[in-house]
Amino acid sequence: MTLPEKLKPRLRIRTMDSYEKSLLEGVAFVFGFGFVVLGLLFLINFCFVPSNEAIAKDHAMQVIQTFDTCKVYRFYDREYHYITKCGDKVTTQKNWDENCGKACTRHRTEDITTEGNQ
Repeated sequence: MTLPEKLKPRLRIRTMDSYEKSLLEGVAFVFGFGFVVLGLLFLINFCFVPSNEAIAKDHAMQVIQTFDTCKVYRFYDREYHYITKCGDKVTTQKNWDENCGKACTRHRTEDITTEGNQ
């Protein structure tokens, strides 16, 4: 028993044309390439973590100059800090730049002076 033409469902199965296929392939390629790049960046980030020796070297106190009885030291802790020691007087200086707007940068300096240190 077959259904009359009026009662048969009218299904139109549409297939993708070549433009839609190429567009879908392009989107899949971009997402796949993006995941590969993110994976590589993630691996590179963990492969090049600085060693404890490198961190200690960066944070180590370095003598920059010596003249008369004064010494100038420097160490790095996300910014460079400078320390001047002349006899029993010690001066510490920290310099940094601070953003203050779209095309504005202010240079900041912090000085700490202590006396009576040995």
